[in-house]
Amino acid sequence: MPHDHIELAQTPNGELGPRCKGCGVRLTFGEAMVVDRDYYCWEHYVQLTGADTATVEIVRETRFWKE
Repeated sequence: MPHDHIELAQTPNGELGPRCKGCGVRLTFGEAMVVDRDYYCWEHYVQLTGADTATVEIVRETRFWKE
């Protein structure tokens, strides 16, 4: 089978998912990042690929609903 090398584990919420190849933490398939044939957590994905989030956090002094 093509995915026999992937170690599966049950996450705390009961879902079945892969373990991070970098650190072994239990992941859901929804939060796992795929590189080639392996699954990684976000921290190890960033270390491996150099990619980062494109989200820009905006910090405001006052909230629009408190004006």
